[in-house]
Amino acid sequence: MTRTVVVTGGSAGIGLAAAKRFAAAGDRVILLGRNETRLSVALKATHAAAASAPGAGDTDGMQEPLAIRADFADPSQVRIAAARVMAACDRVDVLVNNAGGLFRGATCLRVNHLAGFELAHLLLEHLKAAATPGHPARLITTASLAEAWGVLDVDRPLRESLWHRSRWLAYGSSKQANVLFTVEAARRWTPLGILPTAFFPGLVRSRFATTSPLFMLGKLIPVLFASPHRATDTLLWLADAPAHDLSPGGYYFLRQPFAATPRATSPHRAERLWQSSLTATGDPA
Repeated sequence: MTRTVVVTGGSAGIGLAAAKRFAAAGDRVILLGRNETRLSVALKATHAAAASAPGAGDTDGMQEPLAIRADFADPSQVRIAAARVMAACDRVDVLVNNAGGLFRGATCLRVNHLAGFELAHLLLEHLKAAATPGHPARLITTASLAEAWGVLDVDRPLRESLWHRSRWLAYGSSKQANVLFTVEAARRWTPLGILPTAFFPGLVRSRFATTSPLFMLGKLIPVLFASPHRATDTLLWLADAPAHDLSPGGYYFLRQPFAATPRATSPHRAERLWQSSLTATGDPA
């Protein structure tokens, strides 16, 4: 059966590279992205990858890839995007929460954590609909080693902290939130047939952090930065590996369990962040 895979941040970088690989494997891909021009180009590339999938020409009624524009800094656009996804399919087999960027203050937490948190809640019934015994739906979140320097207030994630005037500290806090979200989602949703995991893709040659001169300079050193295609390896593995080979709530790098800081894996902090995130998004449950 053809899977439906939703990829946020799908217009460039890791998201686009993953979308093309999913499509080339025969999955139906729904891309979410902020920039309309890049999203249009990404849709064409994903369509081309889908056309090259084994047996693509012989599949009756094969569903085309879909692109949905959404700026995750705007909560209303997250909800509109979710509604369009739900209208386009009856289930979501894999949700890749990959959208993110380098921003100051509350915007960073809203884009990198809360938008994906809310999207997962809005698509929860579609994820549950994809689950079958022994074959859970997958919720995969792109995290980062940057969580190690996060200064996240789990009770008030959108608080305009003095620390978060630094884009990198705000980014670290948002990545800490990604791992905590995965931990608590595993506790709550694994019994529903959903397998939440997170991964660190490594340093990647992509559009990320184009406003950071030092980071951009580092991209000139090929040995330190992987191509987006290579960086998707663990993501694809998390989507495809047998469920019994993965740990619900696990955090991975290079297909191996990866250690996160205690602040990012604390069940108590994870539950508190979940509750404050529900409040911040206006979600009732």
